[in-house]
Amino acid sequence: MFVILKQNKFVICACVITIVLGGMTFSNLPSPGVSQGFQVINDTIFSFGDYPALTHEQIAIINYFDHLITEQAPNQWAGWNAERYSWALQYINAFLAYLFAATCETTSGYRTAFYEDFAHAQILRMNTSIAEYGNESMEYSEWVSIPGFTDYYYPNATYPDANDVYTGGFRGPANIMWTGHYALMMALYERNFNFGTVEDELTGYIIDWKNSTTTDRLGNPKPGGLWGTGLIPCEPYVVFVQCNSIPIYTTELYDNMYGTSFMESGMWDYGIDFIEANITDEYGLYTNGYFVQKPVGWGPNSDLLPQQIPGQAIDHSVGGPSLSSYGTAWALTFLEYTIPDSTIPKYPVFLDLYGRDVSGDAMYMLGSYKHPSSFGDVFGILGTVFTMVLANQRGDFSTRDRLLNLLQGMVNKVWSEDGREMYYDASSLDPFMSSVLSGFSVWSTLSVTVRDLADSRPTEFWNYPYISSADDDNIWVYQAKWDPIKSGFILNIKVDSTAELAFSNFSGVPTAYSGGVSIGDLTASGSDYLLTLQPGTYQLVIMEGD
Repeated sequence: MFVILKQNKFVICACVITIVLGGMTFSNLPSPGVSQGFQVINDTIFSFGDYPALTHEQIAIINYFDHLITEQAPNQWAGWNAERYSWALQYINAFLAYLFAATCETTSGYRTAFYEDFAHAQILRMNTSIAEYGNESMEYSEWVSIPGFTDYYYPNATYPDANDVYTGGFRGPANIMWTGHYALMMALYERNFNFGTVEDELTGYIIDWKNSTTTDRLGNPKPGGLWGTGLIPCEPYVVFVQCNSIPIYTTELYDNMYGTSFMESGMWDYGIDFIEANITDEYGLYTNGYFVQKPVGWGPNSDLLPQQIPGQAIDHSVGGPSLSSYGTAWALTFLEYTIPDSTIPKYPVFLDLYGRDVSGDAMYMLGSYKHPSSFGDVFGILGTVFTMVLANQRGDFSTRDRLLNLLQGMVNKVWSEDGREMYYDASSLDPFMSSVLSGFSVWSTLSVTVRDLADSRPTEFWNYPYISSADDDNIWVYQAKWDPIKSGFILNIKVDSTAELAFSNFSGVPTAYSGGVSIGDLTASGSDYLLTLQPGTYQLVIMEGD
C-alpha cells in the first residue's frame, strides 16, 4: 500500500476542513449502543458489563467482509476495488485476519461455521498458487508479477555459484513479508478453533525461521544467522522491523499454544538487539528498513538513489534514515508482547513526533515527521489507522478516538438493504481504502488487542460450553462467553427472524434465565442442547443443570 492516495491531498484537506466546521454527516451517526445490565441468579450476580462485547456496527462490518471473503473463489476479489492494487491484497487479507481473530476472542463462546469458514477462507486466499490459479493467484500478484522477483540465493542473488545458499521464492526464507503473515494467520486459526489441521505447516515455518536466524542454513551455527542480523529480509534483501515483528509474535504464540521453547532458545534475541542498535532513529523509534545487500528487481533501492549497503534505508529527499509512522506503529503493536519494557516507553515519543492536531476532537499521523505536509498520501493514512490500533492496545482511547473521528468524518457509512452489512465508503479518497478504513475501524475498537491474542487459551477452555451451530444469518451475537468461575453462559443477542442455536459441552440440561427469572430448559438433541428464540433482543444467562 504505497501509492494509493498521492493525488488526493486536496480532497483530504477539504475533508479535514469539513469535519472541523461541520462535524459528522447524518449517515455517520452511531447506531444505538448494545444494551447491558445485570442479573442475579441463585444469589450470583452476572453483570454483562464485565464481559467483552461487540457492537452492532462491528458485526455489520464483519458481515460485509464475510460476504467478500466466503462467497467467491479464493482467487477472486470482486468488490474490493483493488484493480490497481492487486499487490496489496495480501496485506489487507492478513490484517483482516488479525482483527477477525480478535473478534472471535471477543465472543469466544460463539464458534459456528460462520466464523470457522471465514477464518479458513482467509488462509486459502493468502496461499493461492500459480499452478492452480495462474495470474489470478496471490503468488503471481505478490511475487512473480513484480519485475525481478523470482528465486533467490545468498549472497549472489542474480548469478549464484555452487557455494551460494538458496533462500527461496514466494514461500521462501527471503520473503518474510508473506511467510510471516501466512504463518500468523494459521497460528491464530489454531488458537481460535483448535482443529490441528495447519499445525504441521505452521511448525515448518517456525523451524525454518530458526534456521535463518541462528545458522548459515547449511547446518552450522552462525551468530545473526544467514544475513548476520538475526532477522529475515523481504524485498530481497531488505530487513524491516515491522515485517519481522510478525514472525517474532507468531513464535511467541506458537510456544504458548504447544508448550515449546523456541523463544526461550534465543532464536530472536540477536535480531531484537540488532533492531535496537541498527534500525532506530535518534529518538529510539524504528526506522523503515535496513539493507543487507543490494536488492534485486523492484524495491526501495533504485540505482538512481544512493544507499549505503549494508545500512539503514535513507530518506533521499532530506537525508537521514527513512521514516514511517505506519511501520513504527505496526512494529510497536506486535513487539509489545515480547519487549514491553522497550516498546511502551516509545509510544509517547512516537505520538509527539508524528501526531498532528486538527481540533480538540480530531488528529492525524504524519507519514514521516521529516515531511510535515505529507498527510494526504497513503503513508499518512496508514500511519493513522495503525496508530489507532496501537493506541487502543495502550488504553489511550482519547488518541484512538481523535484519529478515528478524523477518518470517519471523511467517509460515509453504507448499509445493505437488509441491514445486515455495513462498510465505510471511501470513494472520495480512493475506493480501495473502503476496505482498509472499514477493517481498521473494527480492529481499533475491539476490547481484545494484539497483545491479548499472543496468549493461548487454557486447555480447559475447549471443554467450556459454546454455541456450535446457529441460524447465523438471522442473529447478532454481541456477547457469548462461558464464565468458568460462576458456571454461567453469557448471551447478549438480537434475533431478526426465528433462530435456533445449538450448544455443545453442557454436561446437564441447561436452563436459560432472563432478568434473573427462568424462561425454561434448553431442548436436548443428541449430546447438544437447542435454544429457539423469536425475533427480539435478549440478555440471557444459561446455567448448567445437574
